[in-house]
Amino acid sequence: MQYSNFDSIGRPISKLGFGLMRLPKLNDKDETIDREEALKLIDYAIKSGVNYFDTAYTYHGGDSEIFVKDILRKYPRVSFCLATKLPGWAIKDKGKTTDELFNEQLEKCGVDYFDFYLLHAVNRDIMTVFEADNSYEYLAKKKEEGKIKNLGFSYHGDFEFFVELVDKYKWDFVQLQINYYDWEATDAKSFYKVLEDRNIPCIIMEPVRGGSLHTLNEDARKVFENLGSASAASYALRYDLELPGVLTILSGMSNFEQVEDNIKTFAECKPLTDIEKDAIEKANILFRKNFAIPCTDCKYCVETCPANVNIPACFSAYNDYNKTRDTEGLKKNYALIPEENRADKCIKCSACLEHCPQQIKIPDQLNKIANIK
Repeated sequence: MQYSNFDSIGRPISKLGFGLMRLPKLNDKDETIDREEALKLIDYAIKSGVNYFDTAYTYHGGDSEIFVKDILRKYPRVSFCLATKLPGWAIKDKGKTTDELFNEQLEKCGVDYFDFYLLHAVNRDIMTVFEADNSYEYLAKKKEEGKIKNLGFSYHGDFEFFVELVDKYKWDFVQLQINYYDWEATDAKSFYKVLEDRNIPCIIMEPVRGGSLHTLNEDARKVFENLGSASAASYALRYDLELPGVLTILSGMSNFEQVEDNIKTFAECKPLTDIEKDAIEKANILFRKNFAIPCTDCKYCVETCPANVNIPACFSAYNDYNKTRDTEGLKKNYALIPEENRADKCIKCSACLEHCPQQIKIPDQLNKIANIK
């Protein structure tokens, strides 16, 4: 395993971070984690040198933080770094306070402190919620008390406000969505440059864009297959590894094959060759031609949908259809979604919009899917 060493952080951090967002589940009906299977993944990751674990209040319907208490804390506390996040929606929609949520998370995770703590999925609107509750000031005090070692935020907003936010408060790190697709498509390079210029460590989320840069489409996959046996995901991860200001790269690993492949990638940390860089650019172009709806399956929208539409499942079915234009195939995949959770059940309330990190026009896309014949 390779490690990052930033003086401001004060300890080596594994360049591969384990995201506890997409752990194996007991079934497809809810988000309950298959602890026995997940433990195998955690064991292998820790034995391989991974020491950064990332959870959040909402992951696995709240089960992810409990998983930390049940499983992760069996290891010596100093042997791993734990990150979790303050959910602004719970302050806005549930009337909870930063103090209530923070102490609830300490209890749920079974720890006395968090190594990394973030304001979650910040944009202009959600920051007004945090500021109204004096969240930053509260958390800065908790840092003084030793309850937080490093304070930062994850971001999903516009560039102008990002610069304003970075300079308004003192941050130990910032978490951004960076991958070879978003580098140009959503101008991730400019966001990263802001942090690099200010010597603020960057944590990368969605390096494989919710798995889409692993599955890709047939034409893009062939580009990497022609290079050899390495997975498409490994090229996406190595692309991010080229950035010097990166503290760790989060991967939401769901099975042993993914963990094993990622461990191999980060153990070798091979710089990209010119041929590989050209292949990534070619695959990116081919992928963009077929990329339909940029959903990363984060499920933030599902948690707030009053109609219980399984939005990511609908988008996944459509994205498969977009690769082939096989209407019968779409109908078959769509039929696997329970009728009460399908796109046509959308009531167009738009509650999902402010919770989508990718800023997808969800009601419009669901309407398009519902009307494909």
